[in-house]
Amino acid sequence: MDATTPPQVRALAAESAVVRRFVHRYGPVAWAHAAAPGVPHARTWHYWWHAHLLHAFSDAQQHRPDPRRARLLRELHRGVTLRTLGRWTTPFYDDVAWMTLALQRYDLGDRRLERLVRRLDDAIDPGVGALPWAVGSDLYNAPANSPAAIALAWTSRRGSAVDLDAWVAATLDDPATGLVRDGIEHGVVRSELWTYNQGVAIGSALALAEAAPDADSRDAHLARAAGLVEAVERWCAAEGGLFPAAGGGDGGLFAGILARYLAEAAVSFAGAPADDPRRAVSESARRLVRINADALWSGRRGDLFPADPRRTARAEGDDLDLSVQLGAWITFEADVAASALTS
Repeated sequence: MDATTPPQVRALAAESAVVRRFVHRYGPVAWAHAAAPGVPHARTWHYWWHAHLLHAFSDAQQHRPDPRRARLLRELHRGVTLRTLGRWTTPFYDDVAWMTLALQRYDLGDRRLERLVRRLDDAIDPGVGALPWAVGSDLYNAPANSPAAIALAWTSRRGSAVDLDAWVAATLDDPATGLVRDGIEHGVVRSELWTYNQGVAIGSALALAEAAPDADSRDAHLARAAGLVEAVERWCAAEGGLFPAAGGGDGGLFAGILARYLAEAAVSFAGAPADDPRRAVSESARRLVRINADALWSGRRGDLFPADPRRTARAEGDDLDLSVQLGAWITFEADVAASALTS
């Protein structure tokens, strides 16, 4: 398989590799280990990584329905139930927000979902207007508030979603670049620019646009999403469109999350009239996803993908993390979604 391999084939190859290397069945339950065998702490269980694993499986099931995958997805859900003692939650509100998004992709009527949505809404600090990163934390950041805004946008708590999205824009948007900074703690803004924060900011704007009560509100949210896509394109231009790499660990998921929401933007703006600037935004978003998917595919070594798309995969270090391989899989599923526009 070469660089012309169809997106569906790439995504299936990445999915199969993740299942083979990391996912383990224990009777009627399953969960994933954090790294390949032989790596220290390889058997660690990560709540946040499992949220994205569930989300990726749901995307794959939408793109390539298969009863075997549906069965494995149910087993993974049982695994999360077991590992969290039935609570499906943690003290970290960013993690809870990501898990809520994963459940929304799977079953909108699930009681677990209602519990998580209520937990997010109840945790918003009225004095700040945002979610803290965790229980008792003084950090208020984009990776907690933007995914929470996406999750709440699809519920009766849409007003909270609007408020969280507005807080991110007012507090964390960087006026110099148009990108979203990481967070604010004790009044000091954390200036780091991470790919996943751009992704979920795009996602929250798109979710609010789709659920908007009137045309003016919809257009305002779409304008924000388009501006963020354009900012990401400028940010990546010097590297030919490649996303900044963030190594292994949690960072292994960052670029894949950006790809996921760029694909959503590509689809959302694809229906704009030919002379509408948003049509160009759709093409830019689709092109960015494809550039990064191509680079990851070109850098594969066997069934292993690199943490940095600028190099070839290595059978050591960061590339052995579940997060890195899952991040590549998410990128390939995003490419499947975006490439459907041209098929």
